[in-house]
Parts: sequence; C-alpha cells; structure tokens
Amino acid sequence: MPARYSLCRARSVLAAEVDAIRQRDPDLDPGAITVFTLPLLVGLIGVLSVGVVPLIVIRSSADTDSLLVPLVGSVALVIICTAVVAWLTSVVISALVVMLLYRTGPAASSHLVIRTLSASFSRVSDWTSHITLLALVAGLVSLAIGLPTRSTDELANSVLDDLLAAQVGVLLAVLGLAFIAESVRCAADIVDDQSLMLAWPWALVIACTSWSLASVIGPFETVRLLTILLNEWLPASVDGVPRAQVIADVLPAHARWWAAFGPLPGIAAIWAFSAWRLDGFTHVRDFLAGTDDVPASRLA
Repeated sequence: MPARYSLCRARSVLAAEVDAIRQRDPDLDPGAITVFTLPLLVGLIGVLSVGVVPLIVIRSSADTDSLLVPLVGSVALVIICTAVVAWLTSVVISALVVMLLYRTGPAASSHLVIRTLSASFSRVSDWTSHITLLALVAGLVSLAIGLPTRSTDELANSVLDDLLAAQVGVLLAVLGLAFIAESVRCAADIVDDQSLMLAWPWALVIACTSWSLASVIGPFETVRLLTILLNEWLPASVDGVPRAQVIADVLPAHARWWAAFGPLPGIAAIWAFSAWRLDGFTHVRDFLAGTDDVPASRLA
C-alpha cells in the first residue's frame, strides 16, 4: 500500500510538471539567447585554441614532429621570456615617468611600484592555475582523438613526450600573453596614480616600447634566443634538410625587426580590451566631459 501510494504521488507530481511546461509560452528573445550562448562560445573557442596545437602534434608523423615540437617549444619559451622582461621594463619605465614628469618622490614611487607588482603577480598566479587546468583538459581531449594514429615504427617519438611538450609550449605562450596584458595594466595603474586622463594612453606607449626594447636588447633578444634554442633542440637534419638551413628559413634577416614591431598591433588589441574591461575609456571620457571629479592630490 505505501509503495502504491508513492507511485501515485510521483505520477501526480510528474503530470503537474508536464502541464505547467505545456502552459508556459516559451520566450525566445534573441538578445537573451546571445547573452547565454556568447560566454559558452568564447569558452569553447578558448579550449579549442589551447587544444589545437597538442592535437596537431600528436596526429602528425615523427618527421613532422621533429620540426613542429622544437619550433612550438622554442617559440613559447621566447614569448614568455620576452613578455616577462617587457613586464618588468614596463614597470620601470612607468616609475620613471611618474618620478621625472610628475615629480613624484622616490619613496612614494617605490611603494607604488611594489604594491603594483604584488597585485600583478597575484593576478598572474591566478591565471597560471586556470591556464594549467585548461591546457591539461585540452591535452587529454587531444590525446583521446589523436592517440590511435601513431604506428610502431614511430615509437622513438613517444606520443606522451610530444603531448607534454606541446601542452607546456601552449601554457607558456598563453602565460606570455598574460604578462603582456599585465605590462599594460601595471603601466596604467602606476601612471593613474598621478594622471587619470593620460594613464591608458601612457600604458599603450609604455607597453609597446617595453616589448620592442625587450625583444632587441639584452640577453633575451628574441632572434638570438630563438636561434640558440633551435640549435639545441632541432636534430642535425630535418627531413633531409640541414639544421642550419631550417633555422635560416625560419629566421630570415629581417626577423629581428618583425619580432620588435610585428606584435605591436596585438599589444594594441590587448590594451584596447584591457581599457574597455577596466573602464579606462569611461574614465577618460568622463574626465574630458568634466563629470569626473579630480582628486586634490592630482592638482597639487
């Protein structure tokens, strides 16, 4: 009897639920659908972009991977090295700007720089945990798709070794982009302490200058570092082509200037996205319109 009562009760609840669904008029608002699907689409694109390189690597032959894996790893290492140096250079240049142009005292500038670096490092740490998990998930999906393609004569190039190398390369490249974004934000945060209106324009100039300097000056010069890594990583010959010839094809004579100025449009895009996300454009517009109060410390 209790079992029969429970069954009848469940049927009544399900029938009421079905009737409630039938009586509702579905609201198919295109705007609401876009708000729902856009974040999912962006997340899917992010997963695919992180996982496409490991997928290509493990589905390639051993001959292809002998070039692809060293190239991906070397480029990723160069990106992260240059981005970190550009991040530090951006902080130094921003501190010099507020000290020399805005006459900020050395002690105040030092505290500002330390506070900005600490906040920036915390954000990069959060980025690292998320990107590591994303690279791991994308790599596992790539492994499930590409694992059956390796044959027994290619066991010298382990699919797991190539997968891990590709995952680490993607992780370092994405972290490099994170440090580029942080170089923009740190410059804006430091200059914003003295100039609300010019903080983000200064950030664009400083970030681009920092990247160009980091890529052509010092031990982390992009072409020099990439040449050293490829010489150490590539085999003596790749598909019958000598290693020196492969490196010369990858790094032509004008590669140094491409490394210095080629990424600047991408840095400008990162700057525009950061300014939009952090309401940098809104503050500038309100300041120019006279609707934003200027702190007394900025007028002193």
